[in-house]
Amino acid sequence: MDKTNLLKIKLLIALCLLAMGAIQCSIANEQKVASQQDLQFDTKPVSMSIKVDRSDRFSVKNFGAKGNGITNDTKAIQTAIDTVYARGGGTIVFPPGVYIVTSVKLKENIAYEGYGATIKRPKHQGKWTRTFIAEYAGQTDSKPLIIKGFIFDGNSKNQGNYKNYELEQAALVFLTADPKYPGKLRAFIENCFFKNGVADGLSVYTNVSLKVNKCEATDIFRGGFVLTGGNSFVEISNFTTRGKFDVSGIDIEVDGRGYGNTLKVDVKLENLNLLNGRFDIGVADGSRVIGNNIISHDAPFVIYSLKSKMKFTNSKFKVGASDSYINRILFPHDVTFEDCEFYVTRKETKQPYQFFSAADVWWQHPSQGIQRNQSLVFKDCFFKLDSNIKRNDITYAVYVRRDFPLTNNNLVIKGGAIAKEFKSQIVKE
Repeated sequence: MDKTNLLKIKLLIALCLLAMGAIQCSIANEQKVASQQDLQFDTKPVSMSIKVDRSDRFSVKNFGAKGNGITNDTKAIQTAIDTVYARGGGTIVFPPGVYIVTSVKLKENIAYEGYGATIKRPKHQGKWTRTFIAEYAGQTDSKPLIIKGFIFDGNSKNQGNYKNYELEQAALVFLTADPKYPGKLRAFIENCFFKNGVADGLSVYTNVSLKVNKCEATDIFRGGFVLTGGNSFVEISNFTTRGKFDVSGIDIEVDGRGYGNTLKVDVKLENLNLLNGRFDIGVADGSRVIGNNIISHDAPFVIYSLKSKMKFTNSKFKVGASDSYINRILFPHDVTFEDCEFYVTRKETKQPYQFFSAADVWWQHPSQGIQRNQSLVFKDCFFKLDSNIKRNDITYAVYVRRDFPLTNNNLVIKGGAIAKEFKSQIVKE
């Protein structure tokens, strides 16, 4: 073999070895990349058997949720929430179905979409078993938490006794932020339906900034919407309540102090249709409540406005028996009703009563010190009797309880009209 051919053979062998090395190097690199990806995937709170779409939309069924109304999907849904949150947020989709859920902790920066999905409480759950819970703690406000399109079913007939408040903390959705920190939990809830609840439908506690739109509550024992925590801002619009077995209403009774040790809240109510249940608004510490187009078809009616401001316009309220506890206006520091209608209805309470009044006004109460410079204004309002009032019922349009002298508390009635059927129009003790 001549030197030329030998050189060609050596060159060919070298090229083959080089190519083989490149192939092996490529294989090794691919193996290395795959290994790194597997390692990264392992660090996420999700089973290796689950293939997760890396876009910003995730189905709970990809995490093992069945939605068949039989399987308890709590663990699978919690895994989905934790995974999406760890990946930086996104949208979690609940395909149509019935998801049995004991209690899951929601995270902010996630949108939860459930159009066609029902979240159902299992049988025989305890007093503190809340279905959807969102808790937050931070120096600044949270990123948004969004809940849309769900039916929340509290399965009340299978929970045991609850009519005497045995399960009063078992809200279907509960939102709160730690009052030790200034940051609020920001949330938006739309197109949700709450039913068969043994406690609250949607319950809001301290340090929450919430907007609610186009929701409904049916047969919710305590209240369709309930606000009990200070340093909160709430807007509720297009909200309907009704009930056959458990009446559902609006209940704002703020007794939990938010950041800064305050009970102050800011509430806006628009287009409420309360077919059943109470309209109960109780605030303090310089709070503000603004309401428009509120129709309360059923009593009771309660206003408590200690050192706070309220204004209601274009609204209709039914007020039942004045029993010294409910169906009254207590501490009307700065309360105005404008273009509103009040109907005295024959709805008795469990407490003894002597008369019916559209506005039973309490300037003072032993629970607080002497209140001064209060103002209660009825501008262009109408006071009427419901058709169920009996001939012998004692009825007043406005009844003003005894006040201390020199307090400068003022009742102002401008325009409007009072039906002649009242026994007396305005009575002062």
